Amino acid sequence: MHTHDKGGYLYSHVSWCVPLERDVSGAILGYRPLEEPAEWPLVADGVRMVAAATCDSVPYTVPKVMLVLSGLATFAERAGLARDPLTWLAPETITRYLVTRPGLRGSTLQTYRSILLRVREALLWLETGQQPAPKLRASRQRPAPYTPPELARFLMWARGLPPLSTHGGSALALLALGAGCGLSRREVLADRGTHVTVLPSETVVVAVPGSDRLVVCRAMWEQVLADRARSAGDGYLFLPQRQTPEPKNGITNWVKRTQDGSTGLPELKLARLRSSWIVELLRQRVPEDVVAAAAGMSSTAGLAPYRSWVPKLTEEATRRMLRGWA
Repeated sequence: MHTHDKGGYLYSHVSWCVPLERDVSGAILGYRPLEEPAEWPLVADGVRMVAAATCDSVPYTVPKVMLVLSGLATFAERAGLARDPLTWLAPETITRYLVTRPGLRGSTLQTYRSILLRVREALLWLETGQQPAPKLRASRQRPAPYTPPELARFLMWARGLPPLSTHGGSALALLALGAGCGLSRREVLADRGTHVTVLPSETVVVAVPGSDRLVVCRAMWEQVLADRARSAGDGYLFLPQRQTPEPKNGITNWVKRTQDGSTGLPELKLARLRSSWIVELLRQRVPEDVVAAAAGMSSTAGLAPYRSWVPKLTEEATRRMLRGWA
């Protein structure tokens, strides 16, 4: 996925989190390994997703995390291991990687190991360690968000499908509109290529049909959506050949057919993609009124079911936010 050296923006004028977050996102999206090995394009999406998900939970700078994590992912790809962040960060993979780096000695070697283990801990927390959800009425329950490794696997799966509009193209559209823009089922089915605009800043904005909402796609997904919009033209972004504007169970049935035979993937559900989008924004401390407005909610009360997946800020992050920035 092509990326850009800039911060991501949501709902036209508010940054991902706070001004510092633009620097963080720029460091992640703009990172390139010094020698840019041939394996980098194959693992770059996964590395960036892991770094974005864990950077606030590890006591190391983003450039240092990207340096160490990209080296590990490249090693795993060369070794023929599964293209999966949790496989990269398995203790045995970390050990094998460090053994192949004889130039790492003493405190440098310990720093590399510490970074990878801390990232692994943070990722496992996101994977399995969320706090128990509060007891809510059934109507208030929300599906769990996908973890960063799951989203990385979905993206790799979609890129491996036949590059036809009904297969790979529609899979990428579903991921970008769900995990990148947080759209609902009706909105995904209604959106056409002409609803997507690439601004001079290369920010990708989606007009939500039937409303006055404009949602800015997350930076991690914007190039996917822009490419899909160009190929779709004035046709639907998802399943452009369909005859029915809003087919009943259209997304569910398509996913079932397309995922049939795929191994190592959870079931792809749009509701979980939308949850992933909301929870990611809340984890990055985007103001809740901005998140609610972009999600089409009438108030921030609609975000309550998602807060159980949002960890508390680290002490360092809390100090930074309370201190402010020049």
